[in-house]
Amino acid sequence: MTPTYYAEPTTILITGATDGIGRALAQQYAARDVRLVLVGKRPHAEVAPSDADLYTPHRYCQADLRDPACAARTITRFLAEQAITRLDVLLHNAGIGWYGSLAAQPTHSIDDLLAVNLAAPMQITHALLPLVQRVRGTLVLVSSIAADLPSPDYPVYCASKAALDGFARSLRIELGDTARVLVVHPGPTRTAIHAKSSIPTSPARLRYYPSAAWVARRTIAAIEQQRSETTPGVLFQLVRQLGRHTRLPDLAYRLGQRHPAPPTRRAPAAPRRLCIITGAAEGIGQALAVCYRQAGYAVLGIDHNPTTIAAARAAWATDGHQFPFVLADLGHREALEYIISMVQYRLELDQPIVLIHNAGINAIGRFADVSPTIQQQVLDVNLRAPIVLTCELLQRNLLAVGSSIVYISSLSHYVSYPGAAGYAASKSGLAHFGRSARLALAAQGIHVLTVFPGPTRTAHARRYSPDNRHEQQRMSPAHLAMMILAAQQKRQAVLVPGLANQVLAAIGQTIPMLTEWGMRQTILNRLPDVEHK
Repeated sequence: MTPTYYAEPTTILITGATDGIGRALAQQYAARDVRLVLVGKRPHAEVAPSDADLYTPHRYCQADLRDPACAARTITRFLAEQAITRLDVLLHNAGIGWYGSLAAQPTHSIDDLLAVNLAAPMQITHALLPLVQRVRGTLVLVSSIAADLPSPDYPVYCASKAALDGFARSLRIELGDTARVLVVHPGPTRTAIHAKSSIPTSPARLRYYPSAAWVARRTIAAIEQQRSETTPGVLFQLVRQLGRHTRLPDLAYRLGQRHPAPPTRRAPAAPRRLCIITGAAEGIGQALAVCYRQAGYAVLGIDHNPTTIAAARAAWATDGHQFPFVLADLGHREALEYIISMVQYRLELDQPIVLIHNAGINAIGRFADVSPTIQQQVLDVNLRAPIVLTCELLQRNLLAVGSSIVYISSLSHYVSYPGAAGYAASKSGLAHFGRSARLALAAQGIHVLTVFPGPTRTAHARRYSPDNRHEQQRMSPAHLAMMILAAQQKRQAVLVPGLANQVLAAIGQTIPMLTEWGMRQTILNRLPDVEHK
């Protein structure tokens, strides 16, 4: 007898499926011959009775994405219980927002936002990627046009969406033809997120926004047409491109600030400025410490490694450059409170400071091969810590008029980084946070600079590079430090150090396929030669 084979139904998983765009996607897919898995935070008993036929116990999985690791395990277990072994579409729609000043956003809100909007999609993707690759399915990440537009009123939200874009771009190169990666950039949509985020949007204005059903239809069409990116609406496409390739939105916002809030603090006439540097014991951080000390600044270093701190102190002793260190790991959340208390202890009254967020770690390897725990550590050190430190210092009124904040991002923001998708996500998020923070803090007399270094002659670069034969051609940390000091003192907004890096950044923005091909050849295809840590 010839055996009979039954084809598995097309299976689609949607997060954030009980409201807004997610609910509209669920309703439209339910009208088709597909198998749905709908993920939401609210208990099944709280789902509206009118949706009972849609959110059945065999379809609905309750998972709180504020705990990404737990959510990934819960969803994985639910799929196993339902005997689901394939995902044709894994659609990350869930997202939350927060509206207000940087000084007003509490740390728990920052943590929730980064968890739901960024860490959860990454960890759930890590857990379910084999099910997607089994059928060469599609991974869909619902971002926002805010990923390319600065906003002083919700900078952490913007940063989370920019980080999601950076993750998607690098992961797309990694996956190749084993799975498609699609990013959707909706504009303002008629959903409940505005009210939940306390965004002051009038009902009259809300009527002009497209409906969730309209955005859902265009998202489904983009999935079926296998596009890599889609922005529903011609107007939103134009606005996003202006934000992505120009600084016109930044200029428009600054011109619109007719009555900026007056600074509440005044700097002393002749202050001796304090420079605070994270990751100051080696590499770029060490070079920055020496450079700023030579420029007349008092320096406070922050680092997590006692060995490198001791080595730095020994090296500096011969040059007469000794300054205090705070031993703390930015990846440990309780350590940030200690860092802030030490900064407050060393600050003089109304003293302008230069705060340089330089510390960063990497995780080299294909995304599927790097554990979610390590990926989360990268996000915590590279993205969460700078955001939380900035907000906490503002909340405690420790940033006086004339202070500067420097965010050290990466050239990967422009050229991608396959083989380090988590790192790429963190640095793209940090870059966009710096852009929004610059607008938010200008009225307070606080300057923000974002730096995009390329390959630099450091132990960090040597550790993670697949080819160090041309190491001497990389920019020296001392030269980079001098460029950062000059840019900060000139109150620049952006620094891409070096002509070669500027050319690569321009190509990455205008012809991304070229730089993505180059990164695939120089990084991704050589991963077996790299030591995974």
